Amino acid sequence: MLATVELAAIVDWKIMASREGPRVAGSDGTDFQHRERVASHYETSASYKLRLRYVIYLHLLLVALMLVRLSPGLFLLFNTQPPSVLRELEMPPAQMWEFVWLMTGIASLFGLIALRRNRAFLVQQYLIGTVLFGLGPVVYGILSMIGDLLEYWDTRETKVTFFGFPAVLLWNMFLVIALQVHAFGLWFAWTLIGAWKSRGLTKKKQ
Repeated sequence: MLATVELAAIVDWKIMASREGPRVAGSDGTDFQHRERVASHYETSASYKLRLRYVIYLHLLLVALMLVRLSPGLFLLFNTQPPSVLRELEMPPAQMWEFVWLMTGIASLFGLIALRRNRAFLVQQYLIGTVLFGLGPVVYGILSMIGDLLEYWDTRETKVTFFGFPAVLLWNMFLVIALQVHAFGLWFAWTLIGAWKSRGLTKKKQ
């Protein structure tokens, strides 16, 4: 009976020891907690890098659509006649905030480079560029078109159409999608910077 109790005690001790992980001589067991924190930082970094990369790809797709939309104005800006295909589209006149918003494409390139090289500084440039050239123009665009949107909502009539659809609806859909893309991009980038900084502090403590 006594041997059975001792055997059970030894098994329980081994189970507890295995949960704590192998302990180095002279260690108080905090090395296991340290490894857990490091693993958590790496897991957060990998997860949010992937999420931010998907958001940036989606943002670059929106930039490509905006380039097509502004291409007639860009051709005229360089004193070049737009192709006949673009002239037949009869796109609405371009607005200044749309050209400013295109600068977010550069911020996204900074973001992609940062993800490849794990550079927190470049992620910060992505954050700054997204706030200045992304959120600012998008909010301005929504506010500038809210009157036309409310008018269309009441009358179901619009002065400008694109492929037969009300331009004010298409642009507000674009702006809402862009706003969400920017919001998620800022969230993922901010979390990623925090994970990288925590990992750097952990390395210094070692």
